[in-house]
Amino acid sequence: MLRRLFFTCATVTLMAQAPVITFDKTHYNFGRITPDRKVAAKYRVTNTGNAILSITQVRPSCGCTATVIGKWSVAPGESTDLEATFDPKGLKGGVRKSIEVICNDPKNPATALTLEAEVVQEIMPSVESVYFHYVPKSSTSRSLVRYASGNGEPVQIVDVKAPGAPFLAFAYRQEGKDLVMEVAFDGRKVPAGRLRGVEQATVHFTNPRMNQLALNVQWELKPAIQATPAELVFQDVAGRELRQKLTLKQAEGHAFRVTGSHCSLTGVRVEGLGQKAAAQELTVVLPASLKGGRYSEVLSLTTDDPDQPELTIRLAAILK
Repeated sequence: MLRRLFFTCATVTLMAQAPVITFDKTHYNFGRITPDRKVAAKYRVTNTGNAILSITQVRPSCGCTATVIGKWSVAPGESTDLEATFDPKGLKGGVRKSIEVICNDPKNPATALTLEAEVVQEIMPSVESVYFHYVPKSSTSRSLVRYASGNGEPVQIVDVKAPGAPFLAFAYRQEGKDLVMEVAFDGRKVPAGRLRGVEQATVHFTNPRMNQLALNVQWELKPAIQATPAELVFQDVAGRELRQKLTLKQAEGHAFRVTGSHCSLTGVRVEGLGQKAAAQELTVVLPASLKGGRYSEVLSLTTDDPDQPELTIRLAAILK
């Protein structure tokens, strides 16, 4: 009986001797910071238990956060500091990171410490790319980009350069400390034969720490020649010649001529080539020699229209 009582007391004593990890805080908010400013947070770690606290690992969630801890072993009643340095370079907007602390506290073997910040550029563009889709050759389209001040100083542009893009023009105006830039795309100034492209403009600012930003401009002209239907679909029994009408129309009403055709599917031919008109009707013919199966091909037509020297049409066939 006495032996059992001694064993029970020893067990209770052993169970009562355990480290307890506590922190003065588990979250830190840096507020608004710029990408060139490293910041540090300090977490106070205290062992409020009655056995030695062993911290075995400190694991940041990403490489932008580095940690240093004062002591890995903390005696009962003692404290140490864990310092986390956050580098916001290359980041923007709201950022939240975590640090996992692994220790021998039986009730809290893993604790997540967190930190957050709003990373603001000194100059913050509303977009990094603008898009002009299906712009008519005879018109001008416009898009706006706002450059917001992130440091409380007025944003001022020196100039904007877009080499090799005479069809782009830039105008800007001040709105408070922000600057609004208008990008104009003039389809009439696009060189003949060009239907789409990606240009890069460089915006130069007076800010010595952030003196330029790139702006991508993607554009595509509305086809000068429109095809109806936009995709040719054939569905029938194999072994017979199949025919479908294809109507072409010049958007500005200019007469043009289809000078040639090529299809990725051997044997396909186009009838009605050579006529000169603003609207014309062609016939696309699938040969009877095609075997049963599914086909997904491309039909290319060449024209003498300087704004649309080539026209591409999808061709699909399901032959039983």
